[in-house]
Amino acid sequence: MGGALLLAPTFAAAIWNKGVWIQNRANTLAIWCMFAQVIPEFQDSGRFAVLPVLYKNGVMNPAVHPGAADPTMMGVITILSLVINVVVFAIIWKRATSKGINPYTHEVFVGTKDYEEAMARAQK
Repeated sequence: MGGALLLAPTFAAAIWNKGVWIQNRANTLAIWCMFAQVIPEFQDSGRFAVLPVLYKNGVMNPAVHPGAADPTMMGVITILSLVINVVVFAIIWKRATSKGINPYTHEVFVGTKDYEEAMARAQK
């Protein structure tokens, strides 16, 4: 199921909704989350279950299997993701302040090679 959640926005961005992969991704995740909240059995059991094998049968429940799962790697990925997001935010903020623009109301990367290439693709 995770593969489908990644492929759906990729196909949309590649075929008919070019240049807005992240918006497509947000939409597919929103639909999935709404569906999963209404029908939780769909994701918890059966053919389309998304619960990893590691966590089935109460492995993460300390009352069932105390200490059976080591969440260290999840913590490492979480910290790494947070650091990357802070770095990206700092880059955007630095560029916005050096240009003297509000990043919420104006494009920050206007004039860069990547921005111009993306805009040229969007015009096609």
